[in-house]
Amino acid sequence: MKKCVPLLALALAITMSTSAFAMEVPTDTVVRNLNGSQQVVKTFTVQPGTDPQTLIEEPFVLEGYQYTFADIVKVDNPVEDVKSHTETVTVETAKDKLDVILEQLAPTIEYDDGIYSGILYLDHTSLRTEATGYSTHSYTVTATKTIGQLDRNDMSYVPATTVKDGVTLNLSCVDWQITGTDLVGEVLAPSSWQAVASYSGTAYYKAADGYITTAEYVGEVVRSGIESVTYTLTYLGDEYDPAPADDADGTVDEGMPSGISTFLAGKWPLAVGGAGLAAAAVLGVLLMRSRRKVKALQAGEEETEDDYEEETEDTR
Repeated sequence: MKKCVPLLALALAITMSTSAFAMEVPTDTVVRNLNGSQQVVKTFTVQPGTDPQTLIEEPFVLEGYQYTFADIVKVDNPVEDVKSHTETVTVETAKDKLDVILEQLAPTIEYDDGIYSGILYLDHTSLRTEATGYSTHSYTVTATKTIGQLDRNDMSYVPATTVKDGVTLNLSCVDWQITGTDLVGEVLAPSSWQAVASYSGTAYYKAADGYITTAEYVGEVVRSGIESVTYTLTYLGDEYDPAPADDADGTVDEGMPSGISTFLAGKWPLAVGGAGLAAAAVLGVLLMRSRRKVKALQAGEEETEDDYEEETEDTR
């Protein structure tokens, strides 16, 4: 059981470190020797606002070199996108005349939706005007009709109605006029008459309450800004030769084989991720084995006690 304890602790530590691991993945990694300087250059492309300090790694070992952070360079990646856009505008006018409508429409408008912006221009061919609604209105129609050379001023000669512009008018009044006289005895008496008849009526029509015009403004709008940020991190390397360390009991820990050490130093994120899964399996196996050993020890102690009792009885 004493040998199992370090293994269990190692499995738990690896599992915890796996769950805590979270780091941006570099888009490019280059190992190079530049003018005698051993370097690892890692490139990250991240969203604007990302804290560059989260990209810097602690010193690490890779292929026989221990690398330490030395420099970081930031480059903004701008974006500019141009597209055509059409904006529809409506205006209301009392008349449907073009000059009245154009007074309500500006030649250009500014467009900005928070992402794209630009200047749009009025497309005169896009104008469409229609009435907002109709109401019924009325007006009075009048007419005068002269009826002449009547032998008497008799209303039977005057029509009660007449028609004008398709509207039927009713007789409103009659003005009788004498057009001729005759001598009757010593007195002149009317001999002929004419009637001046006045007619009136009401006509109805529908008129638009107002007009609404739809117009389109067209043009190109532009989206510009910082789409992403590229950070280039440089690490400088020194030759790495791990020295043996003394254990607490005085024995010498020869350390891991150089091949495994190099692999873990260069590929530790993948190694830790895989080790986390393996640790869970190892932990389960070790626990099962521990239980079996405990049961075996208990069984052995019981057999020893039984043998001891039998020997004692034989001696007696």
